[in-house]
Amino acid sequence: MYPKRYLDYLHYFHVDRDYFECHEVLEEEWKNAPNTNKNSYWVTLIQIAVALYHERRGNDKGASILYKRLLLRIQDDSSELHKLGLDAKQLLGDIELRLNNIGKDVFIDYNLPLTDKYLIRLCRTRAAGRWLAPSNLNNAYLVHKHRLRNRSH
Repeated sequence: MYPKRYLDYLHYFHVDRDYFECHEVLEEEWKNAPNTNKNSYWVTLIQIAVALYHERRGNDKGASILYKRLLLRIQDDSSELHKLGLDAKQLLGDIELRLNNIGKDVFIDYNLPLTDKYLIRLCRTRAAGRWLAPSNLNNAYLVHKHRLRNRSH
């Protein structure tokens, strides 16, 4: 019912808290979609992960830019996001709240507002008890993955 890469995205997002990998896995979905364009709802999900990645790293400017873009994108993509089991209205409010609180608090992970009980059950099963685990902020590789990853391949 849901694309495998979307399920992978949700796993990286809610279990590993690897927002960089969320970007990587959905970028492939976006590139392989017919009529790929910048208005794809996959880009909205990618930008959410990238905004969180920047926020967690302390790049408030980068996170703010993306959160502002997302306020428009989420409104435009609400029907598509709903098909992916997401509450677009809550997502919009949550992104606005994050934008308003950037730099004021320590980083707290975000949980996407999933509405489909089947999807949640699927994700929890795959997570094997680690669903909604918090980020390990002491894991430099997780926090700064774009700089530390192996690019030799």
